[in-house]
Amino acid sequence: MNNLKSLGFQNRLQQLKDRYDLNNLDLEILKKVQQYQIISICCTTEGGFDKKTGAFYTQERTLNYKIKIAFKRTANAPLEFVLIKAEEAEEDFFHFPKKTTSLNKAV
Repeated sequence: MNNLKSLGFQNRLQQLKDRYDLNNLDLEILKKVQQYQIISICCTTEGGFDKKTGAFYTQERTLNYKIKIAFKRTANAPLEFVLIKAEEAEEDFFHFPKKTTSLNKAV
């Protein structure tokens, strides 16, 4: 069963390479993580994953990681994760105040 699960994750990693425009660092991370026991692969189109905790968030941030891969280096090792496919949010998404904004003096 573990062999089938492992094969499924290997196929999924190949699908990620085929589907997403990954940079060289992302491709290197995928290559390295293949040697470990992959526990889960999560992808999103909205929101992203937190860089420190790996938690999913629904709101856009300035930098959004779209793919999270959880893995174990050995069967008894603690669960770890890597994040790839970082995307910067569009500048107009955050609706920053315009530089021409001014305050009128009360009379």
